[in-house]
Amino acid sequence: MKTLLEGNRLVIRDQPFGFWLFYSFFVAGGSIALILSLTAAPDATTTLIGSVIGLGNIAGGLYMIKREPASIVEIDKTAGEIRVRRWYPVGKRHKRYPLSALSSAGVEITEHSEGGSVYRPRLCFGKAESLPVSLFWYQTREPSEAILKEIGAFLGVELLQSSVA
Repeated sequence: MKTLLEGNRLVIRDQPFGFWLFYSFFVAGGSIALILSLTAAPDATTTLIGSVIGLGNIAGGLYMIKREPASIVEIDKTAGEIRVRRWYPVGKRHKRYPLSALSSAGVEITEHSEGGSVYRPRLCFGKAESLPVSLFWYQTREPSEAILKEIGAFLGVELLQSSVA
């Protein structure tokens, strides 16, 4: 994640393009496998197996692209709000939170599918709602804590609290 201070606004962005490019190779490879299996396969069994592999690669690539949108979080002291924009290669989501509702922040921890823990920074609004700053997970805790410390320094408060499970 990268941060940019613009007067009374702190903008936090993540950079998913590299991930999207990687996942698009699954979509492209699956498309090629599907096309070849439908046009050049010598028999029905080969067509079926090639088609299943191609569709699986396409579905997996699209799922991963959808699961990891780009995030832009703007903390605007002048407007008194936090604006969150998440966008995908196709589609966007916008949400606003009052800055006064921000109660704490923490580092969310979960288990990685291949073992070990992964981390991401999260803002908390009372007990009802929490918001990941980014939907990407870090392999170490320090980058998440650094983002939360920067937000706290910008707001002039100590936000970092105990971890969110």
